[in-house]
Order: sequence, then structure tokens, then C-alpha cells
Amino acid sequence: MSVARKAVAAVLTVALAALTMWLHTVEPHIKSRVQDPLASKGRIGAAVDTPDFSVKVTKVDVAAAISKPSFLNKSKVMKSLGLFVIVQTQIRSNKKPFTPGHVRLVTRGDVTYAESGRADLPDTSGGFEPMRWAPATYIFEIPKDRLAGARLVVGTADLLNALSGETWIDLGLDGDQAARLAAHPTADYVLKTS
Repeated sequence: MSVARKAVAAVLTVALAALTMWLHTVEPHIKSRVQDPLASKGRIGAAVDTPDFSVKVTKVDVAAAISKPSFLNKSKVMKSLGLFVIVQTQIRSNKKPFTPGHVRLVTRGDVTYAESGRADLPDTSGGFEPMRWAPATYIFEIPKDRLAGARLVVGTADLLNALSGETWIDLGLDGDQAARLAAHPTADYVLKTS
């Protein structure tokens, strides 16, 4: 075998190996996108429907600290290094009792934030009944520069599959409005107790 043929064979071997490695890394990403839930999209103030549930964002507040009234009217104040984003919603089931799950705040660049997770904040993982709107409040803790372009994503608590529904609700926070809210958040947001 001549030197030229050996060189061509070596180049082809390396190219095929590189192509194989590239396809191996791309395949899981393609498969994972196939398993994404079906997304229903909407904006703040409008009801966003899936076959199983509906969500309507009624109000978005931004705060530097949250206080929670407790026993004997002594409030516990929780401060954030960034911002608390308080998203007030109305949720209803469309078929059978429904428990929301996989609730998250997604900002520009698809950066995802789960609920705050602080033990002193109320948990909104309760069930919702068919055809009755009920309030739910979700609290997220994010950096100040991540507010622009935020959207609320609500899914089901059941195991996700390709046919499950998910709502993506644009909170209407463009760059200018997000900058204003981040510069002047509510100093002490008081949670309502019920």
C-alpha cells in the first residue's frame, strides 16, 4: 500500500471516528426533546389551558424581603440576596382532581429556577378541583439581573411523558420593566395567611 493511500485511510478513519462521537453526543439530546411535555403558551392575565388543567397568572410582585405573620402577630422577616418573585395564580382542574408539579420560573437564556424552598414559606402543592378556580402563590428567589423575560412554567405532579401538558406563561417583564422592578423592589412584602 502506498504512502498516499495510507494517509487517505488514516484521515477517513479519524473523520469517521469524529462523526461517530458527534452522533453519540447528539442522539440523547434529540431523544430528550421528544419526551418534553406538550406546552400551552400564554401571557399574564389570560387563562392558559391544557387538557388536564388551566392556569391564569393574576399578579406578579417583586420584593427584597418577605415577612410572614405568625403566632401572636410576631412577623418573621426573610431577606433575599437577590429578589423574591411572587407569582399569584388561579388554577383549576379540567377533568379530575389535579396537583401541580414541576413548577419553575424560566428566564432569558432558559435559566430555570425552582420554588424558593425556604421552610417558612407556604407550600402550594395542594390539589385543585375540577371546574373551580382556586388561588395559588409561587415564590421564587432569583438574582436581580435575571428578571427580564421571565415566564412561569407549571406541569403535572405525575410522571412526565410525551403527552402530558405544561403551561408556559409570559409574565410580561421586558428589559425596562424588569430593570425598574429590580431597582425598586418592595422592601417588605407581607404574605397573606389564610
